[in-house]
Amino acid sequence: MTAYVVIDLNVADAAGFQEYVDGVGPLIEKTGARNLIIDDKPLVLEGDWSPRTLVIHEFENKEAVEKFWNSPEYQPFKQLRRKYSTVQVVVGEA
Repeated sequence: MTAYVVIDLNVADAAGFQEYVDGVGPLIEKTGARNLIIDDKPLVLEGDWSPRTLVIHEFENKEAVEKFWNSPEYQPFKQLRRKYSTVQVVVGEA
């Protein structure tokens, strides 16, 4: 089943965060995943969830997401992300 990583992203330092983006993009592609959406003006139709930036990645399945998330290659980028932004992340399968 295809897995979708849904991220509510709040970037505190755009210049610093760019280092994360530049490094993690190729790493995501290397896993066979892809970016579907990066929207800094998402439309909220109902409820009180108001993500600053909505990001959605598509992976082969949840196992592929967990493998990427816990991989040694991603850990330095995870630290960069935490330094320059805050996120809420959920994964669902379809």
